[in-house]
Amino acid sequence: MANLLQIGTSGVLGHQQMLQTTGNNISNVNTDGYSRQRTQHNSQTDNMGLARSVTGREVDKFAQAELLIDTSAFGNKEKFLAEITRTDQVLSDKSNNMAAGVSQLFESFHTANDDPTSISNRQLAVTDAKTLAASFRNVGEQLNNQAQTANSEIAEKPALLNSLIQDVHGLNKQVMIADGTSRGASGTLLDQRDVAIESLAKELDISTIVNDNKSISINLLNGQPLVMQNNVSQFSTVTGDPESNNVELVLNIDKNTMPLQNTNLGGRIGALLEFRDETVYSSLREIGQLSLGIADAVNSQNKMGLDLNGNMGKDIYTIPPTQAKHFSDNSNPAHVINSKMIAGEGSSLTTSQYQISMTSPMTFDIFEIKNGERSTNPLAVNGAYPGPVEVTDHGFEVDFSAAAGGFQSGDKFLMSPTLFNLDDYDIINTQPEDIALASILQTKTGVTNTTMSRLAVTEISDASLSFSNNDLSLTAPQQITVNNSGDFDIFDGNGTYMATSSGALNGQNLFSNAVPPLNPGVGYEIKMDGKPNPGESFTLAYNRDSIADNSNGLRLAGLENDDKLRKNHNNNGENQMTFAEGIATLISTVGNQTRAARVDSSANQAKLIQSQNWVESVSGVNLDEEAANMVRYEQAYNASAQVVNISKEIFDTILNAAR
Repeated sequence: MANLLQIGTSGVLGHQQMLQTTGNNISNVNTDGYSRQRTQHNSQTDNMGLARSVTGREVDKFAQAELLIDTSAFGNKEKFLAEITRTDQVLSDKSNNMAAGVSQLFESFHTANDDPTSISNRQLAVTDAKTLAASFRNVGEQLNNQAQTANSEIAEKPALLNSLIQDVHGLNKQVMIADGTSRGASGTLLDQRDVAIESLAKELDISTIVNDNKSISINLLNGQPLVMQNNVSQFSTVTGDPESNNVELVLNIDKNTMPLQNTNLGGRIGALLEFRDETVYSSLREIGQLSLGIADAVNSQNKMGLDLNGNMGKDIYTIPPTQAKHFSDNSNPAHVINSKMIAGEGSSLTTSQYQISMTSPMTFDIFEIKNGERSTNPLAVNGAYPGPVEVTDHGFEVDFSAAAGGFQSGDKFLMSPTLFNLDDYDIINTQPEDIALASILQTKTGVTNTTMSRLAVTEISDASLSFSNNDLSLTAPQQITVNNSGDFDIFDGNGTYMATSSGALNGQNLFSNAVPPLNPGVGYEIKMDGKPNPGESFTLAYNRDSIADNSNGLRLAGLENDDKLRKNHNNNGENQMTFAEGIATLISTVGNQTRAARVDSSANQAKLIQSQNWVESVSGVNLDEEAANMVRYEQAYNASAQVVNISKEIFDTILNAAR
């Protein structure tokens, strides 16, 4: 009889616990992060009813691990898509239409050429030049604002990360304490820890390790610890090195500080860093290349002509300089290096960055950095310390003369020649008369020439060398005669022989290719179009009848169709593009990245949903199942209670019989 009572009582208590667990599952069906719980029983070995019940969560560790991975991946792709979409909208916005601005500028040059004496037509060209500069500044300002927003968001991340890390660490302590009791850690406590870990995974790529004491250690994927059994690491921010405008994360482990600037952090934070460094700054460097390329082409061509007053043309656009960023461990932060595009070399500029490494106080190496990789060998340069030093085939020069004192070996600088303050990019105080539509030099062919060959002025690099008082110096080269060998003999204005340029060079750069070379000492360059016969002659003269001349204006307008930008980092004739192509490349590059990000986000979202469904299939609450369990457990509870009642009745019968 006592055995029957014990069996019935254990059944009542056991099924009561099952009913409580089922009721708790039903109550938390809509609770985020809740894992379904189950109460398990074992039978007493002596057939005396139920043994002690154990309530635990229904979880699959492999499903949970996959969920963390997919949570980080989707957080990264979703955040990157949200950020790059804003950049794509800026570049494709009609109000920021740089392509239309470029087209309008050259169209206004065509209009000015229709009547070179018209002030209103010239004013239109000046206005359009200013409007284009404003368009570049506006786009640059919006992209810089996006970079600043990304930096601000990164600066706020340590507070969130540190809070989540502390939450996990605190919950670990509670789990370890509870695990030492007879009841163990509750499912609710474990769920809370899992939710905190999942929230951390949205921000960073992490890995987890379950320890013997049931605590969970968390590491970054590179192995740096975040949550340890007895301690935690904490995030903080520092200024970038050498990009001091940037906010970078560091990890403080005990008393050590680990920089994370070159670590792929993944998650939302990794997306912010990738967007800032690889999308915004890359786009700004491309805009810098575009704006400098247009400015240099227009300036160079305008200086090859005469303005409405008969004076030699001058620059229309400003060419802003840039200053290299110094690394934090340099010998003296006051030491600076400046760079500037070389006039006439805008078509050689790349969007690369460059590292300048001092090998001694007065010697240096310059390396190109493209796609994050530094060139193995230093670049060729022309010139020596303190400069200016031309970086060969890259369109810019560096100047060390502003340094307050000497450099030290090991000092390093990061130079971005096309990343400058776009607020400094504008037209110079240009008047309509300053548009140099007329050619500065007239070319004439000899009266006895038999071919259609013509001389063409290709460059005026330094007018001060051969021009003064609005005239061409008599000592400058002005006469070209084809000798019997087919080479070009060059004479000055007095008829004095100066040099010979080989006819085998197809008439290109006659002065630079001459023997002896006449450039850079002459300051202007010519080429021969066509193949003249021996004995033919050609002359150059200052253009004194320029008021109605539009020959240089035609070249200004023709710049629209000239290949004046480098497509990539190689400098050859097949690697150039027009300004319109350059703008289209910028817009399409970001547009393609946006489309790819949208595809990646969708794919990772589908993968995350799959992982969530996997976890849900194991740990989720199914109301139909729980309702069925409720009925089943209630029946078992009632039956067990009936066993107790029967035991009582038997006991009462025995007592009555004994009386």
